[in-house]
Amino acid sequence: MKLLICYNAALQINTTIEWLHANAEKHSDSFFKTPQHEITLLEMGYGGFQVGFHIANHLAHGQYHLALKVSFSNAFKDGIVVGEVLNVINDKPADTGILEEDGFKDLYDLKLLSTDDEPHQMGGFVNKTNAYLNVFLPYRKVLSLTTNTASNDAALRTSRVAKYNPHIETNDGINFAYTCLYKRQSFYHLSAVEQSFVSGEKNKELAHRNLNNALIEIIQKI
Repeated sequence: MKLLICYNAALQINTTIEWLHANAEKHSDSFFKTPQHEITLLEMGYGGFQVGFHIANHLAHGQYHLALKVSFSNAFKDGIVVGEVLNVINDKPADTGILEEDGFKDLYDLKLLSTDDEPHQMGGFVNKTNAYLNVFLPYRKVLSLTTNTASNDAALRTSRVAKYNPHIETNDGINFAYTCLYKRQSFYHLSAVEQSFVSGEKNKELAHRNLNNALIEIIQKI
């Protein structure tokens, strides 16, 4: 399988990179082979503009059996615990629009974006291409918001929950998903929870450890 692993910075997956050095044949700093896979690492940088550019530019040179994005997230819902690894199957743009006196209007409210437009599926940016992975990967399926500004402010958080009812938020998930959907590239977005807005708990170290453990498990299973 040709596998593309996408991340913002190498520090996020340093444990996985160490595992690849020990268990795979290294051809370059970004390309490894195992008996089952040809694995390419793609560092995309931070911010949606960088992520969108790097994944689109990379896919212009060829596609993969699977593009696997990893990220860290904040959780809105009770029952999602810090350190939990989740499968983002639907993503929404949460802060692109206009803030008016009667509230925030997003691109859908403004009729600048329609759920009938490509590459929407099932009324949203829904990832249907990873269905076969869900058979043996146990990660909970969630709706994520992509936010340029994290929802640490209580009023902002309340308005986003009321409008979208999300499970989590990430910084750039939709930039990745939108490009993959348009390119017909099969993908999977794995996100580990760093912070719970419900409990107030934060643990970046636990999220990092669990995300890398899950990534290594996926490489070995698929």
